[in-house]
Amino acid sequence: MKKIVFQILLLGVVIFTQSCEDYLTEEPITDFYTEQIFSTEDAVESAVTGMYIQFAGYEYHGANWHNIMMPMSGKFYSTQNANVDATSLNCTPSNINLTRLWQGMYATINTCNVVIDNMQDSPLSNRDTALGQAYLLRGITYFDLVRLFGGVPIKTSPATADNLHTPRASKEEVYEVVISDLTLAKGLLPDIGQYNASRPAKYVANAYLAKVYMQLAGQDGGNPAYWQNAYDEAIQVYGQYALVSNYEALFDIDNENTSEAMFELQYTLEGGRRSSDLIRLYNPNGIFQNLNTFGRIRPNKEVFDQHANQYPGDPRLETTFYYGSYMRYNNQGVLVNQNIYPTTVNGNNGFAAIKKFTDPSYNGTTTKRNYFKLRYADVLLMLAEIENELNGPGNAYSYVNEVLARARTMADGTQAAEPADWSAMSQEEFRHRIMRERQYELLGEGHVWFDTRRRGYEWFLDEVIETHNNFPNLGNVDVIYPISIKNMLMPIPSTETNSNQAISDADQNPGY
Repeated sequence: MKKIVFQILLLGVVIFTQSCEDYLTEEPITDFYTEQIFSTEDAVESAVTGMYIQFAGYEYHGANWHNIMMPMSGKFYSTQNANVDATSLNCTPSNINLTRLWQGMYATINTCNVVIDNMQDSPLSNRDTALGQAYLLRGITYFDLVRLFGGVPIKTSPATADNLHTPRASKEEVYEVVISDLTLAKGLLPDIGQYNASRPAKYVANAYLAKVYMQLAGQDGGNPAYWQNAYDEAIQVYGQYALVSNYEALFDIDNENTSEAMFELQYTLEGGRRSSDLIRLYNPNGIFQNLNTFGRIRPNKEVFDQHANQYPGDPRLETTFYYGSYMRYNNQGVLVNQNIYPTTVNGNNGFAAIKKFTDPSYNGTTTKRNYFKLRYADVLLMLAEIENELNGPGNAYSYVNEVLARARTMADGTQAAEPADWSAMSQEEFRHRIMRERQYELLGEGHVWFDTRRRGYEWFLDEVIETHNNFPNLGNVDVIYPISIKNMLMPIPSTETNSNQAISDADQNPGY
């Protein structure tokens, strides 16, 4: 039955991403498969699994999410030749990673639409949980899309010949879909412990709604009234999860799906098909003997220095970064010392590397390393930010200090001096510090592009462009970022403007 499920879901993906109407001649077979897929509880669970596979897959979170989002954030550097434009914040609409991410996101939406369309009137006992997960994933994907691209085509039914060409909707219209989907999801998803432990519970929808309202409150032209909406959603999550004992344990590959993991994308060594490039993209070359790792995506030098200077001795530094030096295998299979930033300033090794995503069982193709989409520390930092905006820092300290107390805790239970608890800040100082704290706690976990832009262009200009361009340790592979408001959004891929008959070059984002 799983084979049939994947055939139908992949067929929907091919129809949508390739706009190939030849596949539509198979529609009678597709209808037959659809009846089989959604006829039993077990088959529906397989269809939902296929939906998560697409969401976590190579074209979306498995690779292209990282390949384009990180260098385009302005906080990371990429050594990939295909990303020279993105690394310099001059991304072109033809960038291959951008194109594949767009296709992967819409392929995910299509699989969600298939589940939603076939489960609305289902009499099966798992109807609500299936629908809740489909609405959640679709809502999150559209939220990712609207933050990255602004207004995008809205598709809320399975791909057919009649809806392949869809016009670009306004940003406001996309947010209406996001809020509707996430609201439906929180009403349909089960509570913690009532379903598959590796799947999101209803509080994930609350947390994402809080993120949506924070975005709408803080962006250029935003409405500050949304801070209260954000609080009303985020406070529902408070106390439902728990931070793990120390930061190092959080990234122990044998300690996944913990009490802190609200939404963790699941990967496995089985199957033989590369679905996640976490290990290859972030770990520097030579970490694993006879296995290729590229270390293509690395934090900018100022990103490491900001953390190390703010909190010298912070235990999170050792978990987050390879820096100073690390042991690598040379061509003879001998472990040798490799210098890395800040010991080496110039060249590709003149950058620290992300250390969070390691996997000793990595086989060069597949990994069992999971990836956080959302964890509880993120929600605590959200609550701190929201409370500061509503009432000032007085009651906001408690939320961020929970995160800092865990950060100080070493693996052996002893306490480091830094990061110290916060106190005696103005509202404006707290506002700036909480954004930087999100960087220190969540670096490499997919939030940095959004966090650097959701406070508006002036914030992005100061935090990213001017901070980077004025950094004293720029080396011979660093770039000077352009001062351009266009980088508040990514370009619509040229494949979309060329193939979607309802979209033209005039629909392209400004500056591209």
